[in-house]
Amino acid sequence: MTAAQPSQNQKRMDAIRRRLDAAMPDWTMMADETGTFVTAADGPDCECVYRIEDQANLDNRDLALSAPDDLRFVVRMYDALVRHFMGARPTSDKSPDYAAECAMKCDDNKFREYLRTCHGVDIADAERVATGIRRVLSIKSRAELNRDPRAAKEWRKVVGDFDAWSRCN
Repeated sequence: MTAAQPSQNQKRMDAIRRRLDAAMPDWTMMADETGTFVTAADGPDCECVYRIEDQANLDNRDLALSAPDDLRFVVRMYDALVRHFMGARPTSDKSPDYAAECAMKCDDNKFREYLRTCHGVDIADAERVATGIRRVLSIKSRAELNRDPRAAKEWRKVVGDFDAWSRCN
């Protein structure tokens, strides 16, 4: 028996979750003499994600500034509703196989193009792609993606960045 294919809504929810997992976790609104902006941080790493124009409508500014926290809240509420209405389902003991996912992505031409364009990876052959992705992820072997939480987080970030890049290209 084959499993049912995920619906378009489920695919979108999965993509939202991937983007949330890949993004830096700490989002903050800040202001300086240049205006109001939102930063994302993960420990010592911090970057400005977007600026809010001073002339923007206050309701639109509030929505844009609250979006990261609101999105996480909505996903948590969605999960709670699913658990409530679907009942507790047994969870799988099987962890995600990021090493296999990475190997499959590295065979994908669009992902290779992303690696070349965004990370300077030589995509001339499979070995160079494999070497390049290991460099990007700071790992010695793709197997580390299944053993090392830091490596797994980096992989999820690369996948999220690739998804964002794909939408624009």
